[in-house]
Amino acid sequence: MEWGFYDKLRPVQIEAIQDKIPIAYLPWGAIEYHGNHNPTGLDTHKAHHLCVDLAKKNGGLVFPPISLAANLISSYSGVNFPKHSIEFSEEIIKQICEEYFEQLVQQNFKIIVLLSGHAGEPHLQILRDTAIKFNKKHPKIHFWALTEFNILPDNLLVANHSAIGETSIQLVYEPETVALEVLPKEGKITLEDHAVSGDDPRASTAQHGQKIINAFLENATQKINTLKTKYL
Repeated sequence: MEWGFYDKLRPVQIEAIQDKIPIAYLPWGAIEYHGNHNPTGLDTHKAHHLCVDLAKKNGGLVFPPISLAANLISSYSGVNFPKHSIEFSEEIIKQICEEYFEQLVQQNFKIIVLLSGHAGEPHLQILRDTAIKFNKKHPKIHFWALTEFNILPDNLLVANHSAIGETSIQLVYEPETVALEVLPKEGKITLEDHAVSGDDPRASTAQHGQKIINAFLENATQKINTLKTKYL
């Protein structure tokens, strides 16, 4: 076995994997309103499933997802979605990321992949900046903080909130949590009325989601292979 869930393995099993492939995957999500057609934990589930798929392809250990995020849709100007989001301060996000990274160093991981399912700013930039800081602090270890659209062409996926991109991915991983039928049959889909930022989610399909996932896994694996050559 070359991959596993860190929190579901005994120490001897963890060490058997880590001795061969000392890569940690840290899914970082949110509890955030994603309209009536998607679950509040979409960002968390998306990041978790993508990390699992990465670990299956590249080896390593997947940590439990973190559902803590700043800069949620509830704080956007012009919207009124006070419910179904749990928001944390930017200071807390930075502190938790730093403490998690430091402990992963102590656990002897050589490559740490932090995949953020939430792309609110400056939340995402805080995670990126922390990775940059730790790369300088620990030059023999590599910290890679990203979100899925960072390594995909814009014609396939861009930053979106509960639009066709995120919804299509969710239709692959957890289709039972999606309810496209609750969206209006006609008319414009908007951020203010439907909590959607990006292309119309009514066109979402599992086939499109799988295309996004496949491209993400291919591009991320190329990066991880390069990191393995340098750091493992």
